Amino acid sequence: MNQVQPDQKQSLPKQGGLMVRQFPRDMVPLLRCNNDAGELAITKELAGNGDGLLNAVLRCKTCGAEFRIEDGIALLLPNQLSPEDKHEMGIRDAVDYDCTNPGPFVPPPDGDWRSVLWDMLEVPPHLDGLRCTASHTVLELACGDGRLTMLIAETGARILAVDLSLNALRLLAHRLPPTARIGCVHADINHLHVAKRSFDRALSVTPLDSRDERMVMYRMIADALTDDGRYIASVENDDLNRRLLGLPLVRRYSKGGILIQHLTTDTMRSEVAPYFSKVRIRPIRPRVPFVGKMPRGLAFLFLRLIAALPIVRHFGELLLLNAQCPVRLPVEGEYRSGSRVAKTVYRSHMRRKNKEPLWGEESV
Repeated sequence: MNQVQPDQKQSLPKQGGLMVRQFPRDMVPLLRCNNDAGELAITKELAGNGDGLLNAVLRCKTCGAEFRIEDGIALLLPNQLSPEDKHEMGIRDAVDYDCTNPGPFVPPPDGDWRSVLWDMLEVPPHLDGLRCTASHTVLELACGDGRLTMLIAETGARILAVDLSLNALRLLAHRLPPTARIGCVHADINHLHVAKRSFDRALSVTPLDSRDERMVMYRMIADALTDDGRYIASVENDDLNRRLLGLPLVRRYSKGGILIQHLTTDTMRSEVAPYFSKVRIRPIRPRVPFVGKMPRGLAFLFLRLIAALPIVRHFGELLLLNAQCPVRLPVEGEYRSGSRVAKTVYRSHMRRKNKEPLWGEESV
């Protein structure tokens, strides 16, 4: 856990030219201690105003652990990280993110995994699945530099944006419009706790490092969502092309880079099913040879057509998950809706015996 003493001022390195924004005060109740999931309370305000916190100390009401909000970012990163998490954080925090010359979000140049065309194919399905409105509270995991965050913010929704890279969060905070209701959180998804049944939508775009880590994430998200909440996620697909060529299920984006795992539809469904009773998975962003040589508009329409065809759509490089109806553990003594007909018959039977219906008077 990221424990500090309230009289010690931890300073983060400033990024030249970056403007910081405050952490929304009304989002503090959404945060939980990464040690025991206890509620966090504001114990010391070092800078801020009535609506937000620039620098503050938070304390767990259960174990007393203390965490910082610095430069408007809640620091919930645990002291202990897995070797792979440390490796990824080192890679991502070494990326410049244009922090020395920040500006509006600009789509990336064409490359191996990001391009304008790929964003055109990938971003709209995520947003369509979320269906966010101004009344929604969204939990976004692995928000990165905010390519989806800023589009969700345009709907007016509140967003708790979580990422492992502090530099990416700094740049995201700088790019946000003044009216955006976003709380930036520096945390590890594997050790993240948030308030239960407090989010209307959840979004993640990471396969994490292993099945165990994903299962922990799915359970946390199911607990965080309201009963009618919706979870949208995407992971790397073990597509037909990879299976035919015998390519690895687990690989790195580049030599010594970030670890990723490719999943099949069946694998993803089996992992998510224990936590959501309504699950839909489909491939998106198909890769087709030589399509990059086509005009972008024509390539987009062609790939959209490919993604709709029954067999060739399995060349999609990503799997898009739409999960609803979070599975809840049964609560002792909690009544169920039951059958209105059965209740009416029972009530009538008891009244004929001049007795009142004894709901819940079961012998123990």
